[in-house]
Amino acid sequence: MKLQRLFPESRDEDMRRTPPWKPLLQGVEHAEALAVLGPLVEALAHARPTPPFAASLARGDAGRAVLFDALAQAHDDARHRSTAEALLERATDALASETLDPDLYDGFPGIAWAVQHVQRPSESPDADPLTDIDDALGDFLQTRPWPHRYDLVSGLVGMGVYALERLPRAGARHCLEAVVARLGELAERTPLGLRWKTAPEHVEPRLREAQPQGGFNLGMAHGIAGVLTVLGGAVASGVAAASARELLHGGWTWFMAQRAQAPESARFPTRVGLQDEPLTWPRRPAWCYGDPGVALGLHTLARAVGHAEWEAQALELCRESAQRWTDVASVQDGGLCHGAAGLAHLYNRLFQTTGETVFETAARRWFAQLLTVHRQPGLGVGGFRTLERFDDDTEGWTDNTGLLAGATGIALALLAATSPAEPTWDRMLLMSLRHPTPDAP
Repeated sequence: MKLQRLFPESRDEDMRRTPPWKPLLQGVEHAEALAVLGPLVEALAHARPTPPFAASLARGDAGRAVLFDALAQAHDDARHRSTAEALLERATDALASETLDPDLYDGFPGIAWAVQHVQRPSESPDADPLTDIDDALGDFLQTRPWPHRYDLVSGLVGMGVYALERLPRAGARHCLEAVVARLGELAERTPLGLRWKTAPEHVEPRLREAQPQGGFNLGMAHGIAGVLTVLGGAVASGVAAASARELLHGGWTWFMAQRAQAPESARFPTRVGLQDEPLTWPRRPAWCYGDPGVALGLHTLARAVGHAEWEAQALELCRESAQRWTDVASVQDGGLCHGAAGLAHLYNRLFQTTGETVFETAARRWFAQLLTVHRQPGLGVGGFRTLERFDDDTEGWTDNTGLLAGATGIALALLAATSPAEPTWDRMLLMSLRHPTPDAP
């Protein structure tokens, strides 16, 4: 009874489902987007990513396989299907020939995620090429105490995203149970609820001097917003549901306590210190850090677990983010991670879910910015370049073909805006969650 009271207004499964996907862009906007998408796809079909991440989900062939699979499904195109299969074969060769880290975006779980998403293998262990991956990851997740990262990009949350994609297989369930258990062990109990610390050695090098004892990251890519969303996925899937509910409730309570009551620039800081004092604030709207990505994640998990009060709170945050962050000049490139395509797609996702005009307007604004400002015909990959931060903390423009920050992600966002095929690929970003029927309490 105690855990049921944590979710007092839960609703049935049908009420959590997203309405059928519809093309956001119409008329002239639709035609302009397709005119850009065609050459972009052609350029990506012939791209050759460079090592050491040539096979990865975020930067390499596995990510491009996800794009061409989405194109094949949207247009029933055998040519795109063949390209997806060839890219995936090249990526999976790396699983056998290279030593890869257990990271979702740049390691072996991400390549395996792409195999599951694109090939949709049999649920029979004997016919499933990923059974050994499940077993290896499940064994790795038994490491205690957990010394590695907890985040979406390269830690526990990312492993949870892989497991969610693989359900209902026994190996995936085992992995997700272990992810929830390790997150429970890492959670810090405070009077305000539960929080997850970024250890000093995992703080970005440029910020370590200011955070010598570590701190608390609130973002989706590297922080607690990702933890809460994957816990929501576990609850909705009925995996380690009792533990995940308790962690989610405590984490939600702490997270919402970090809201600025009268924000000048943002509702949520990007990082807080050991006493919950704000350390840094977002300089731009983005999926990876800041209000847009955080608010979408909160809304996604609230709908997944069927908590009406949380959903209402998160929806108000989403509306506020769409109306507050309208300075298009602060966004300097087009990628999904922190660019115009990511904002356009996350607001498209919210529009498709809610039908609210405020999100349609925001999505179309960011698509217009993507196509008219960030596209430079004759340069980059299909007209798009990426502003990247390098290891020495300098920045520079690159021809990035990747899914997370480069041209593949831009193509996926444009495809989602111009076709009626739901972009299930955005589950890797926790912009959406699967809705399997729970088979356990």
